Amino acid sequence: MKTFLKQKPMAIFILTCLLSQYILSQNKEIKGNHKIGLNGLLKIANKNSLDAFSAINKYQLDYGVYRSFKSSLLPSLSFETDPLTYKSSVVQRYDSQLNQDVYRNVKTLNSSAGLTLSQSILETGGTVSLNSTFNKLTNYTNGVINRFNIVPINISLNQPIWAFNRLKWMDKTANLKYEKAKKELIFHMQSINVKAVDYFFRWLLAQRKKEIAIQKEETAKRLFKIAQKRYKIGSIEKNDLLNLELEVFIARNEVTILSNKMVQTKKELELFLREDLSNYDKPYFEESLLGIKIKKSHALDLYRKNNPTFLDLGIKKIEAERDLDKTIKDNLFDLSLTASYGFNQQSEVFSEAYNDLLKQERIAIRFKIPILDWGERKRNRKMAKRNKQFKDLDLEQEETRLIQDLASKILEFNLQEELIFVAKRASQVAKESYEITEQRFLLGNVDLLRLTSSLKAWQSTNENYISKLSNYWKYYYEIQQLTLFDYKKKRELNIDFEKGILD
Repeated sequence: MKTFLKQKPMAIFILTCLLSQYILSQNKEIKGNHKIGLNGLLKIANKNSLDAFSAINKYQLDYGVYRSFKSSLLPSLSFETDPLTYKSSVVQRYDSQLNQDVYRNVKTLNSSAGLTLSQSILETGGTVSLNSTFNKLTNYTNGVINRFNIVPINISLNQPIWAFNRLKWMDKTANLKYEKAKKELIFHMQSINVKAVDYFFRWLLAQRKKEIAIQKEETAKRLFKIAQKRYKIGSIEKNDLLNLELEVFIARNEVTILSNKMVQTKKELELFLREDLSNYDKPYFEESLLGIKIKKSHALDLYRKNNPTFLDLGIKKIEAERDLDKTIKDNLFDLSLTASYGFNQQSEVFSEAYNDLLKQERIAIRFKIPILDWGERKRNRKMAKRNKQFKDLDLEQEETRLIQDLASKILEFNLQEELIFVAKRASQVAKESYEITEQRFLLGNVDLLRLTSSLKAWQSTNENYISKLSNYWKYYYEIQQLTLFDYKKKRELNIDFEKGILD
């Protein structure tokens, strides 16, 4: 009993070490056997991908441009001052007593300040402003004489007539451009899904190829061992034995190449995701499909409404009309109206400058028209109209091309489920055929060439099945990207721009 008690701490220590080693080995095994599916990969891509950061930065720049334009439509307040301007020079002056021009030395110190509140008029393209100015002039020529010139308030209007209204056209496209920027952000986020699908299925295909290659190597080794026994009893020729040994080396080399290919494919995926996937040794794919058919008419309506490229066509149409309007109005005549009304006064004493204010009124009309330009302006207007026609035609052709491209993707997607079913069944049949051929080879009923051909057929059909799955999800996410509509949840894609982006 005493001996047992003495040995008990040592036994507990040994059991603790063994248990710790077992737990560590289990953790390593679990860590190495983690798998990642397509949905998990898409979440990582939309969170970490460099493309996601680029898309968000692009949106923020577009949003900044939009806010800058909206700010330009609001009233602006500015302060301007020349606090100190000193002059000392000889100037020419008329002396009324001598009735002749004389040169005199003049020394002055001038200070001025002004406050201006201005507002652009969107509808007319003019500008209305409210001004208040102060000016002090000190003359040191003969003693010290101060003069104050005050304009307490002055309202002015500068209005071009029959001229190109830049602000009005900018306002027509600003909201559309901002809407396009929002849709473009969602569009680029969806393009990440398309790229992630491509990377995922390349990784999955590399993994499936490696698995088949490993199975091929194991089969080659087993067949070679059986062939060695048959060769000893004289049931096969030396040439068949050598061919089977060669198949072992070929299969081993193929496993090495495909293992390296799988590692490279995974590294490319990690670079795209900006994420370490060392916890995931291979991908897995749930082979369930959506079981949906996308209606062409519904998708086209969503495309016209949500697609940023399609919205850009609408913006380009407005810009083409803007360019035509600018060319026509720039090649007619110049007519503008300037008017102002206010009060001003001057005095040698500052406080007295605000007494007995005098009216300050001004109205001016400016008109300019070319008399002889050898038909240049007329030609410019004709060329502008032709350019507008060409642009309209190009935009119409581009719109038709975009619609045809989407219609083609919808047609391809709706065919994929049937193609996947056929490819999956072909892969299953080819695998069963290979297993039967392998058994027949062991019985000596078929030759090595037939066995190799059966294995290649299984490899080819399995790769074709993975390719069809890839096409299915690639077309789905491309259509989702183009229409910005989630066909699984049956709702439009959107982002909380205020909370998710702007904060």
